[in-house]
Amino acid sequence: MINDWSTSKQSFNGIVLIILTMFMAFWLSACSVTPATSTAPPSSSDSASLVETADPLTYQACAYPPNELVQGCNTKGGTFLQQGRLGCYQCVLSYTDAGKVCQDGSDCQGQCKNTGEFIDSHANNQKGQCASDSSVFGCYQTIEKGVAQPAICVD
Repeated sequence: MINDWSTSKQSFNGIVLIILTMFMAFWLSACSVTPATSTAPPSSSDSASLVETADPLTYQACAYPPNELVQGCNTKGGTFLQQGRLGCYQCVLSYTDAGKVCQDGSDCQGQCKNTGEFIDSHANNQKGQCASDSSVFGCYQTIEKGVAQPAICVD
């Protein structure tokens, strides 16, 4: 009887260890750098073209981005900000049509969002306002073709 308990405990501990390992691998991969165009680093002769070829909007890492990507983000009208629970850096664009009344994302530079309290999803004939920036973090509800979508919270 004691041997069965010991064997069961070892099996359980092994399963817990595997689950924790998978969770840690997933968590650590959340702040990895996404290559913009190529995995090879640019040579010194290519450094001037880095701003032209690397898209700062694809950079998502917990390390502050290189100066070339910061300049590229600024050129597009954005700012690198720490986003989400992990605080990883992303280029967040500000939109000039922020606050404009809309019924769909096609009416805006970004998303059309409900500005009041959340309403029932699938409610028709809804209006919202154009988002102020490209950040996807926070709690919000989008309006698509006049129909309220389910509310979402992104950490």
